[in-house]
Amino acid sequence: MKEREHLAYIEDMIEAIDKILRYLDTVNGLDDFLRNEMVIDAVTRNYEIIGEATNQVPKSIKDKYPNLPWRQMYGLRNFAIHEYHIIDPVILWEIAQDHLAQNKIQLEHLLDIERK
Repeated sequence: MKEREHLAYIEDMIEAIDKILRYLDTVNGLDDFLRNEMVIDAVTRNYEIIGEATNQVPKSIKDKYPNLPWRQMYGLRNFAIHEYHIIDPVILWEIAQDHLAQNKIQLEHLLDIERK
């Protein structure tokens, strides 16, 4: 398997954030989200992608951009995969509402800098 550049993983993270936000736009608030298993599953899957991509980013890049929640993103991936039976969709919703838009801005900024 061909090794990917670390910036491709950053792009994957941005794409997964976009998908989460797009999926959440299909529901009318938290209560509607909690009743929609397909959206919960799609959102969960994309959090897993964010976390797995995070794990592929070199430590040197993570150290260079310490304001990004690298550890938390990977931790959520582990929780979603290994503790899937107790994952709380409310937490997924809150993370999206409180953090994803800012995380996306930070990742896009990282890409801009690293591509120069």
